[in-house]
Amino acid sequence: MYVPIYQTPEVQEKAQFIYKNFNNPVTKASLDKMAIVHYARIALVPNTNGEGIAGILVITEFDGNMNSYLEAFYKNSDTIKAAFIGVIQLWSNKPADFPTDPAAITYTIFSNFINERNLSESEDLYYAYPESVKQIVDAFPQ
Repeated sequence: MYVPIYQTPEVQEKAQFIYKNFNNPVTKASLDKMAIVHYARIALVPNTNGEGIAGILVITEFDGNMNSYLEAFYKNSDTIKAAFIGVIQLWSNKPADFPTDPAAITYTIFSNFINERNLSESEDLYYAYPESVKQIVDAFPQ
């Protein structure tokens, strides 16, 4: 998912903060609890002039289809939902009627936002194995 962001110093700092703090114990615990995400990361896309950040790229690989994945985030993981809503707040191309209050972002608004910004579909993914996260974790306990 690619989200172009505002070019203000405050938003640029927030984007850096999101990037630097994404891979932490709270995020890991939240993703582990969901048991459907194989990989997840945040990448910052630089402006073409090399100064600042043009946008945020959220890259994930997961089990199931996109809508079940988004529903798991929205309904079962307040931490990950809050992170996605934090990214939405930096979005530079918000329509005038887009909610500015995070509490007003319904599942429909949330899922439409993400689906409309996706750069690829699940079918585009090459995968080397058919097992789910749960099957892999069960087979290789830590």
